[in-house]
Amino acid sequence: MERLHRPGRRSFWRDRHFWIDNAHCLLVLSTYVLLLLSRLLDTTLLSRENEYLGVVLLQVMIFIIPGLIYCRLRGTAFTERLRLRLPRPSHLLLLISSLMVLITGCLLISIYTGGIGTLDEGFTLYDTFSAGGGSSTGEVLYLLLAYAVLPAVCEEFVYRGVLCATLEPRGLLPTILYSALSFGMLHFEIRHLPVYIFAGVLLCTVLYCTRSIVATTVIHMLYNVFGLFGQPALTRFYRYAGSTALFTFLLTFAFLLFSVILCSEASRIYRTYAKTGVDAPYRVTLPREELPTRILHTLFPPIGIVCVAVYIIACIFV
Repeated sequence: MERLHRPGRRSFWRDRHFWIDNAHCLLVLSTYVLLLLSRLLDTTLLSRENEYLGVVLLQVMIFIIPGLIYCRLRGTAFTERLRLRLPRPSHLLLLISSLMVLITGCLLISIYTGGIGTLDEGFTLYDTFSAGGGSSTGEVLYLLLAYAVLPAVCEEFVYRGVLCATLEPRGLLPTILYSALSFGMLHFEIRHLPVYIFAGVLLCTVLYCTRSIVATTVIHMLYNVFGLFGQPALTRFYRYAGSTALFTFLLTFAFLLFSVILCSEASRIYRTYAKTGVDAPYRVTLPREELPTRILHTLFPPIGIVCVAVYIIACIFV
């Protein structure tokens, strides 16, 4: 019997528009898969003398190369939307306050979800590569490059630059939520997922206040530097104080203080944008009836569900 052909009915896997709409999810999925594969090299890599060089090359392969391929396929006009510009001098107070909110907020969430013992945890990349101490100037510089500077550049390029530029036409809130959630899952650590989601939301806030991916990269880099050198000093202070209640009180006070400053600066910057007629190249608000559907479709497209499945499976078995 001859098989009838029904026009208009074909698998969405063969639909060109499906792959275009899910291209950013494929980029996220590629970083997840490549990062998980890099864990197989962990033991071999860290036993070599060129440990830092290996970590650098892996980050370039995991983030920079897929991100550049994605931008190349999207064209020159897309690259211009990545906000590759310096922040303005008038943004300095916002950057300082956002860094302090990031540090104190992440510490508080870690303490509330994992206990005060989380202060003693060493700095690691994606729960895989452990940062050792540097005994010489050269080792400290390599440590800063491999564990502070490059992770900030790579992650901000993909998760704040590329993803936000791609999703902005769908609305600001869905964009921030997807960027923060995918950034949180990147680290494959369920216990610290709230910490990374909080960091993702805050870095998106800095991005849209300053209109600069360089600003978020600097904040991210300084936070990594704090994780390498500042948190051990803070842990020693906690042990010297000998009071968990006092320590968390001081952290909470600093968090609230700098949050107020951050909100005030963000409000001032947006008032300046309004006065000077700077238009946002994205939809700031959405009709209330559209918002739940738009968020759901942005967070969980077909390939996005695959990303979530990879994250859950990796957290359980890897």
